[in-house]
Amino acid sequence: MARRGRIAVLDDEPDWAEAVQEYLTDLGYDVDCLGAAWELEPYLTRSRPDLIILDIGLPGENGIDILIRTDLASDVAVLVLTGNPDPVDRVLGLELGADDYVQKPVELRELAARVANILQRRLGRRRNLVVFEKASVDLVAARILKVDGSTDRLSAGEVALIRIFADNPGKVLTREEIMEQAPAEDEEAFDRAVDSRIARLRRKLDTEAIRTVRGHGYVFDVPNHTTEAAAGDEAAG
Repeated sequence: MARRGRIAVLDDEPDWAEAVQEYLTDLGYDVDCLGAAWELEPYLTRSRPDLIILDIGLPGENGIDILIRTDLASDVAVLVLTGNPDPVDRVLGLELGADDYVQKPVELRELAARVANILQRRLGRRRNLVVFEKASVDLVAARILKVDGSTDRLSAGEVALIRIFADNPGKVLTREEIMEQAPAEDEEAFDRAVDSRIARLRRKLDTEAIRTVRGHGYVFDVPNHTTEAAAGDEAAG
């Protein structure tokens, strides 16, 4: 089953952060917890979350300072948390690009609803455009735009293949999962047909990010997680 997105919780209250992590994980998200501002930049060098739940009241460098210094909200969806009933923190957070705000204490159910709304807006738009090394794919128009300016069409089956990988970055997908979620357009619904379809798609996109994991299936290696993509390796087996 496809995960719903990756979320980072930056909060200095470990009990609260762990409760959020457990609740959102049960809903199908991948959740990482960070306890201090200094942990954020090293984390972003090794991972690319879809959304950061950012506590404004961090000790040392607070959440507002982070938003100002890093321009974080231009790259990642941000939901700011504040325990301050004064609206100044909320207004500042939104002016600095945050997608939404919540005042502590907040029920986890409400927090999850806000998270889902943000990701539906942000990821719903972005995942219709998948960027490869030498081409961009518009999944709605079923069209490839190559860096040399030429274009090419995608079949419905090819669009389904790209979408399943774009929705599951970094996850090894078995041939059975691929066939279930991106059925073949003809009668070739056996294992080797999946290999052939992926090999043709790799050639069409001239890419190296759909990597064969021998004995298991395929994995989509995406450097920046959300919209960037690549595909490669020879056909499996």
